[in-house]
Order: sequence, then C-alpha cells, then structure tokens
Amino acid sequence: MKIEIWSDVMCPFCYIGKNNFEQALEKLPFKDEVEVEWKSFQLDPTLDSDKTQNTIQYFREKKGVQEAQANQMLAQVTQMGKGAGIDFNFEKH
Repeated sequence: MKIEIWSDVMCPFCYIGKNNFEQALEKLPFKDEVEVEWKSFQLDPTLDSDKTQNTIQYFREKKGVQEAQANQMLAQVTQMGKGAGIDFNFEKH
C-alpha cells in the first residue's frame, strides 16, 4: 500500500497529524507493507519568510482575530500537540 501525504512543515496541525499517523502506522501488523511518501504543501504562500513576527501577530494580521482569541487558539493547539506527544512552545517564536 502506498500513502501520499501532503503537509506544510510550518503547520502545527500537520505536525500533530504526522505524529498521530506515525503512531497509528506503528500499530498495524502490516506496517512493513506500507510505503509513505511525504509531499510538501504551503498553506500560506503569501507568508513572508523574511518578516519577523510571532504566532500571535500572525493570527491577528492574517486571520483577523483579537489577541485573546489568538491566545485561546494557541492553547488549544498546544493541548492537541501534547496528546500527540509534541511540546509546542509558541512563546519562543
């Protein structure tokens, strides 16, 4: 079986999905028969890679959300990440 996965390396949800997928794949009795091909996909092609802005600023500017809502969104994805074995630290970025 071949599985192609399109993923954005900057997307925390893609990273969570990747971890969940890999954990599920490890449990399959036929995991050695599965070929996984990762493909890159840019969710936000307008993202300026030279620009320095943190995640809250990005959400406020690109998504039009208030700071409190952006903080709530980050808290939710951080909790989802923990469930997938990922420790996100958005405060450093």
